[in-house]
Amino acid sequence: MAYSDFIVGYKGSYTKKVTERDNDLFADLSGDYNPIHFQDELAKSYGFAGRISNGFVSESRIAAALVQVFGSDDTLVVAIEKNTKFIKPVYMNDDITATVEVVKRIEALKILYIKARCFNQKREQVIETSMVIKILPKIDGRQADKE
Repeated sequence: MAYSDFIVGYKGSYTKKVTERDNDLFADLSGDYNPIHFQDELAKSYGFAGRISNGFVSESRIAAALVQVFGSDDTLVVAIEKNTKFIKPVYMNDDITATVEVVKRIEALKILYIKARCFNQKREQVIETSMVIKILPKIDGRQADKE
């Protein structure tokens, strides 16, 4: 697929459960060991149902959706701007579905404006993001190796 294939209204989604392992790995990666993400009783004392996942763990489902929906054997997806609102908490073992949709194109710059949202398994919206992405053609068909 190429930039020209992505018209306004083009959309797709990606779903993945938020696990304790995701939360732990993100804390190790980022250094964010906020106790609200690790201690049930503390989170409950602040009015949550239990410990909450780091918002960026859930938001990462949007990155996966972008690659799944707009990436291909011929293209790469690069995010160049983003604005995110965390609407509701996400708890361990919530199934998070990220939806991405093209809402505007700027042909001269070959960029797409994207509306992205995340929903939990109860279909409650938990994240809203507006972003700008660029679709790049792969050079000589080269693709980053996955390990």
